[in-house]
Amino acid sequence: MEECARLYKVRFFYPKFRGRVAKIRIGYEEVLLLKPHTYMNNSGESVAMVLDRLNLYPDQLVVIHDDLDLPLGKIKLGFNLGSAGHKGVQSIIEHLGSQEFYRVRCGIGKPASKDEVVDYVLSPFKPDELEKVKKMISTACKATEVLIKEGLEEARNIFHRSD
Repeated sequence: MEECARLYKVRFFYPKFRGRVAKIRIGYEEVLLLKPHTYMNNSGESVAMVLDRLNLYPDQLVVIHDDLDLPLGKIKLGFNLGSAGHKGVQSIIEHLGSQEFYRVRCGIGKPASKDEVVDYVLSPFKPDELEKVKKMISTACKATEVLIKEGLEEARNIFHRSD
């Protein structure tokens, strides 16, 4: 979220909804960026609070998150997907009572063994991975902008190309 805020030249401000928020405009849409201050596994609390207080529906939500099932640096866009074991996404699904929201999945790759998953996702990226991660985050913000302005299919057409 920091990168998306930086691209739009805004700062996160007032603590609200158990997180920090920033407002930006994408095309004709006013968009609220949210950085939950809950633990990742409880991020649904913060997201549900926003949707409830602003009278929004799940299909007006875009969640950008890491994904072990994608190679490092790859992004995929989707709608109405299950959590695939992602505890933060599962929390959002449970708190909203719906999985009918948009997702921008950001690949972080997988550890060699399932026993290493927790340490893997909590560890910092290696120095030789940082440039790829920075590019992926920037691409995820741009993909979100296209998703909001032009829809899921157009965003997929642009951002799902093979590298």
